[in-house]
Amino acid sequence: MTRRIKYLANGTMSEQSMQCAIIDWVKYHPVILKHIMHIPNESKSTPGYRKTLSDMGVKPGVSDLFVALPRHGYHGAWIELKSQNGRLGPAQKVFLEDMAIAGYFTKVCYTMEEAIETLTFYCLTPE
Repeated sequence: MTRRIKYLANGTMSEQSMQCAIIDWVKYHPVILKHIMHIPNESKSTPGYRKTLSDMGVKPGVSDLFVALPRHGYHGAWIELKSQNGRLGPAQKVFLEDMAIAGYFTKVCYTMEEAIETLTFYCLTPE
């Protein structure tokens, strides 16, 4: 399936397009595919629905991808995707710090290639 890639004004790939392309790559790697998931935390909604989501456990700052696979001495991996000029928000920084302290691998990836290299290292490199 061919997706339309969205580019930002500066010519870099949008985070959404980057994530879709990464998941397309992951589909060729069953070991990763079984264990990777997106945490839908970026939805725009009404204040009432945001309250409902919060009551259901949605937390600000949660990373885009989680790999539920213990490897390399970590419990799993949290990967935050950013466009090349993207910046982490305060809640994202705190979340990644908290997860690292709790024993998870964490990484911020600014390109599709960096994310694929990270997934290759974490999931496919022998321990």
